[in-house]
Amino acid sequence: MNNINKLLILFEQFAYTQNEAAALNDFLDYFLLAFRYHETAEEQKPALETLINHPKRELLSKMLIEVGELSENFNDPLGELCETLISKGRNGQFFTPGPIKDLLTALVYDSNAKQGDMVLDPACGSGRMLLSAAKRNRHRLFYGADIDPLCCKMALMNMLLHSLTGEIAHMDSLSNKFFHGYVIGTVLLNGHHHPYYKPFTDPEQSRIWLRSKENPSQEAVTDPSESMRQPSERGVQGNLFDEL
Repeated sequence: MNNINKLLILFEQFAYTQNEAAALNDFLDYFLLAFRYHETAEEQKPALETLINHPKRELLSKMLIEVGELSENFNDPLGELCETLISKGRNGQFFTPGPIKDLLTALVYDSNAKQGDMVLDPACGSGRMLLSAAKRNRHRLFYGADIDPLCCKMALMNMLLHSLTGEIAHMDSLSNKFFHGYVIGTVLLNGHHHPYYKPFTDPEQSRIWLRSKENPSQEAVTDPSESMRQPSERGVQGNLFDEL
């Protein structure tokens, strides 16, 4: 991992008078406002006003620049920030170290996989394993789930920072209880691929949430943005690790 001392200093300034976990959540919400998909300019207007009028906008901008620079080469400064200042080992919340995640992905994932092949991490944390897999081949579809909503937002931000495509779901992968999710994609504008996400709450729109045996099987959706309109039926509980 890169040296995050400058990011730590900026974050501590931002979090002054706040609980650190709440401050990180606010920072993530501010970042995500800029990437949420809106159907019309009128729908987008409140988000733009919040971005422009935030009382700590200058400090937030500095933090975003620092996170962007530290995230190069598929690094995870957000997860490291969370480990250092927030989790502090409570509840055993440590994210997979860089060398270990890279070794695991090298053993499991074929770098020659075809575009559209899928990667799933059912306990993704800040998304490090997904980033490691993307480092080997970024043209896959990446799917992550976690029971911690703060981790889901970090994973979502990491996916957007690297223009990856797929889904992040806030859910309990063991009980299959679904809370909400984010479908992530890119749109081509002026010759550049711009990342975006769409939030949803209906588990039937998720590629990760598992349907029951009673539901008929449907053909898999190859474009993650289509899962917002055309959910695919997947497996039953117990197949989460090999069905995707």
